[in-house]
Amino acid sequence: MWYGYAGQYAIVDLTTGQVSKIPLTEDMARKFVGGRGFIVNWLYERVTPRMDAFAPEMPLIFAVGPLTGTIAPSSGRWTVGCKAPQTGLITIGIGGGDFGAHLKWAGFDAVIIVGRSLRPVYLMISDGNIEIVSAEHLWGKDTTEVEAAIRAEQENWNIHVAAIGLAGENLAPTTTIIADRARSAGRGGAGAVMGSKNLKAVAVYGRNAVPLYDAKSALDEAARMTRKLMTEAHFSTYLEWGTTYFLDRYTQAGGLMSFNAQRGIFPDWREMDGRVYKEKHWRGRLACYGCPLPCSSYFQVEKGLRGGTFGEATSASTLKELGARVGVKDLRHILDCHVEIDRLGLDLISAPATIAFAVEAFQKGILTKAATGGLPLEFGRGDVVLELLRRMARREGIGEDLAHGSRACAERWGKGSDLLRTDSKGLEPPATDPRAYPAWALGYATSSRGGCHMRAYSVFEFGGVEEDQAERMGVPMSVNERLEWRGKGRGVAFFEDLRSLGDSLITCRFVARNALAFPEEQVGILNAVTGLGFTAKDLYLVGERITNLERLFNLREGLRPEDDTLPKRFLQEPLPDGPSAGCVVPLEPMLEEYYTARSWDRGTGEPSADKLRELGLTEEYNGEGETKP
Repeated sequence: MWYGYAGQYAIVDLTTGQVSKIPLTEDMARKFVGGRGFIVNWLYERVTPRMDAFAPEMPLIFAVGPLTGTIAPSSGRWTVGCKAPQTGLITIGIGGGDFGAHLKWAGFDAVIIVGRSLRPVYLMISDGNIEIVSAEHLWGKDTTEVEAAIRAEQENWNIHVAAIGLAGENLAPTTTIIADRARSAGRGGAGAVMGSKNLKAVAVYGRNAVPLYDAKSALDEAARMTRKLMTEAHFSTYLEWGTTYFLDRYTQAGGLMSFNAQRGIFPDWREMDGRVYKEKHWRGRLACYGCPLPCSSYFQVEKGLRGGTFGEATSASTLKELGARVGVKDLRHILDCHVEIDRLGLDLISAPATIAFAVEAFQKGILTKAATGGLPLEFGRGDVVLELLRRMARREGIGEDLAHGSRACAERWGKGSDLLRTDSKGLEPPATDPRAYPAWALGYATSSRGGCHMRAYSVFEFGGVEEDQAERMGVPMSVNERLEWRGKGRGVAFFEDLRSLGDSLITCRFVARNALAFPEEQVGILNAVTGLGFTAKDLYLVGERITNLERLFNLREGLRPEDDTLPKRFLQEPLPDGPSAGCVVPLEPMLEEYYTARSWDRGTGEPSADKLRELGLTEEYNGEGETKP
């Protein structure tokens, strides 16, 4: 009998309509735990080198972890992965809400979707069954409308839905998948891969409780972890404000990426920060399933660009990406664009980042009104941002270029536009300027899916680590100094592995932000839930194994060490003002330290043979970028 796991996964072939149920193996659970670990293993097995992201045989995989749907804190999360059309690399995204818990309760640890339906369909997953249902009447609807329509026709308002919007239907690479109306996952184009399969949505409803190996110990561990969380410095701030409070922190460091990273300070940040949001638009707290930290919220805009707007899940990214990055200070317009992005199924980071890139290109004469269809591209125009988002989703006019991201735009436009890019490996990072935060800079450069803060999510520059934590990492306490680079190569590698593990259990970044991210804190509840007898050392190796297998996948897709970098703006163009004025990213020494800590060859980017043996990955890789026959 399985504890913590449903004990099976499904393979759904949309071409043939066949649904196969496959038993989970204990070896798989021990080696990869769940979630992100399961996904990278299956993608490595099933994706042949250089397979087109939109090929029918490309797997799109939804997966949960052993803690999902249990009493563990923040256990409602889910993962989705595929090869990303925006980057050509692996992408595995993590989403919140209640979708993940219901997928587990419906009887599955994962669903692997292959093939392509002739007509639009959605999956209805419930009580151990998967039904392929016509979605022709849903094609063209936004993600919120799809959820309401599926609930109505299934006559069940407890169903939870992960859907694509117009952007995914039109195969725009800057898409994600949206669950529970506002929970996004799959940066780099997972929504477009879903659209290429004519799959409009995955709907889940489960009623079966997850069996626990030792329910009393699990409850005790959950209570202990919650008490510990409540003592951490970030808890009260996140509880009161979510992450909307933090614009002042970025501004105080001169690291609020503004006007397409031309500045590190947004002059009007006080007009659209968390205090204004709370006073004028906040309507109530909101938590994902099983979370003791309700960091999300509902909001309302009574009169804005979309008329009256009601939405949810505002975060610092909302304010940074749709505010400072594109120069918009009107919070009503920012929130309107936030809702539009979720409904269209666009990426909250890449879409506005690409728009900011285009606005600067327009300012510098690289783009003309003829190219924009007569639309004047200016910083600070929320109406222009909203219109460009809609054109991106429709892939109409200038939106056809923008829908592919800033790297693709630079390749198409030329004329020096490459100097305006902010992406790494084709994926734009969040509007936290790396010149002010060296550890985040390195994390953007080494992330397996391109510019992403969530792969490492290191806290050195945001609260710091304790002495015992630094000792476990093998880094000096000076690593907590914001502009110090020494120790951050090793530290970022360590955090990447912690996050790989967390994304496999699955736990939330905000709950397992600091102390609770360490295996020593997670192993107790994992064993109480599963009974598998993991040690902390086992879990450290699981995280490192996942990170290295993602590396092997990308190497097989053509990644090289020189791709672990940042654009010229961050390496050569100093921040012009503020507390970080004059700073550029000291990338090379951090990379040297990072590669050494990883035991990766600086010339080839490959893990050493000893490292592969240590992680049990020698069967997966032959050292020449190919799967062994």
